[in-house]
Amino acid sequence: MVFNMDYKIKIDSFEGPFDLLFHLIEKNKVDIYDIPIHEITKQFVEHVLTMDELDLDNTSEFLVLAATLLEIKSKMLLPVELDEGEQLEFEEADPRNELIRKLLEYKKYKMVSEGFKEREKEYDKVFYKLRDEIIPDDKDECLSNMTMQDIFSSFERIIKKKHKIKDFREDIRQLKKDTFTVAEKTEIILYLLKKSNTLKFNQFFLASNSIGEVIIIFLAILELIKLKKINVYQDSCFNDIVLELNEVSEKI
Repeated sequence: MVFNMDYKIKIDSFEGPFDLLFHLIEKNKVDIYDIPIHEITKQFVEHVLTMDELDLDNTSEFLVLAATLLEIKSKMLLPVELDEGEQLEFEEADPRNELIRKLLEYKKYKMVSEGFKEREKEYDKVFYKLRDEIIPDDKDECLSNMTMQDIFSSFERIIKKKHKIKDFREDIRQLKKDTFTVAEKTEIILYLLKKSNTLKFNQFFLASNSIGEVIIIFLAILELIKLKKINVYQDSCFNDIVLELNEVSEKI
């Protein structure tokens, strides 16, 4: 299938990550029940990285979905040996199923929202009281001297290392079903930071046994940044990214 890449997308014009993903699927005339994960993931990540600056508040959901797409893609790339009795169960457990379900739900939501937009046009001459001004909080920023794009770029380098052909072939027969969760990994990360105060970003991935585990660790780090439980900084350009516990958040 040939994909049309001759169009540009402005991320902040989309209401959320599924709005962008749904746009890519419709633009490429893809069957929603048979999503070509490889191409869609590639386009999604490329469009997220075209933003001038990836700031956490506006793009964390896009990054989480991008990481989820990478996880689904990695699972579909791995060969799986099954007994005859396990074949049906495997087919029902297609890694794309949950994504398809969410996309169908989003499609229904989008149709309803378009109906509301039509109604909104009917009331465009009605005046309402303006909202009270919302004063932003003064909490310290969790990202210092860097952007979310720096973190995402480091994560991409780790993924590429894990996908080296030699290592990949050696690990195929040792792959086991991932049994850990994002919640468990966040607890482990916080525990390690409480013991060591600071740790380099890539240290959290050294003992990972699969691409799936790497992605879950990355999602856990994103979640901790979003919750302002950890600070992330870089001493200077090209130096290692460092994570430290946000002591202000811990006291709260």
